[in-house]
Amino acid sequence: MHKFFKWFGIAACGLLAGLVLAGTSTHAASKESHFVKEDQQVTENTYYITAKQAQQFKEQNPNAVVLAVAYGKVPGFNKGHIPGAVQMSTNDVESQAAKWNLLDASQLRKNFLKKGVTADTPLIVYSPDISAASRVAFAAYYLGVKNIKIIDGGQQAWKKAGLPLEKKSVQPKKQTDFGSNTVAHPEAYIKTPADLLKAEKKNPDLKLVSTRSWKEYIGDISGYSYIKEAGEPKGAIYGRVSKSSSDVAYLTNADGTIKDPKAELAYWAKKGITPDQEVVFYCGTGWRACVPFFLAKEEGFKNVQLYDGGWYQWNMEHKKDPKKYPVQKGEPGTKNFKVETTVSAER
Repeated sequence: MHKFFKWFGIAACGLLAGLVLAGTSTHAASKESHFVKEDQQVTENTYYITAKQAQQFKEQNPNAVVLAVAYGKVPGFNKGHIPGAVQMSTNDVESQAAKWNLLDASQLRKNFLKKGVTADTPLIVYSPDISAASRVAFAAYYLGVKNIKIIDGGQQAWKKAGLPLEKKSVQPKKQTDFGSNTVAHPEAYIKTPADLLKAEKKNPDLKLVSTRSWKEYIGDISGYSYIKEAGEPKGAIYGRVSKSSSDVAYLTNADGTIKDPKAELAYWAKKGITPDQEVVFYCGTGWRACVPFFLAKEEGFKNVQLYDGGWYQWNMEHKKDPKKYPVQKGEPGTKNFKVETTVSAER
């Protein structure tokens, strides 16, 4: 923000004011930090990359597929998109009929093949918000795509880097053989509430991390128009990832790039969420949890998973069998905290 002052006096006063303003601007800019850096070493285990690194990745891998992702159509795609990009809807990896969980593996393979993606295809994904891209990237990772990259900051970062856009449509080069009919990473995926209970029984020290907003976590709101009831699965730990049901704002800068996660990692550590633990992220229906999943993997977490059913499916099961699927509300350790093992009238 520029401010202009009218001074009656000598030019030195104006210079002093300018120095003060410059200092303020520098201080404001210093608040923004970045997880993804231009000088980072990009390997197959690097998931988030800069726009310039994505451009280099494309040049080094002429057979790379670029997916522009959104729920439905990508807004403004025909007005300009990253060269060579084809659209992919999140509906190609999940559906309401599947309770917003990932589609079965055979259908996922078919949908990726239609976009020209096989297990050996170098893959670049971007979206208007990082959660949608990370959701599709997780589906690809789960199946076994070996080299997946997500553009930090999406198309906005691409434009900011001075890289070109194109308007012409590109038809995907459909493939017929994915390369494997076996899911490569079943260990990373917990689909249903029943699966989660099995995992918790196997490891009572499992850290179930809610990536939902604080109001969702304590049961003030559900966060979703199609979910009436509020609460969390019993044992959930607040992960401080989202500020609303449609962001991962504690992890991102204002421009959508990922912050240096130092503060969040320290917060996680205080909650016992550390690289040596079995850590399971979840949200309402899967999108938000995919971002910390990849972030944790890059930060050296050895056993990190996604519980896909989230609050949406846990709530469904709670209404059928509340003793088996108890719900917590309030802040753990306070007098307002409670665990519901019956379906209350207010629900």
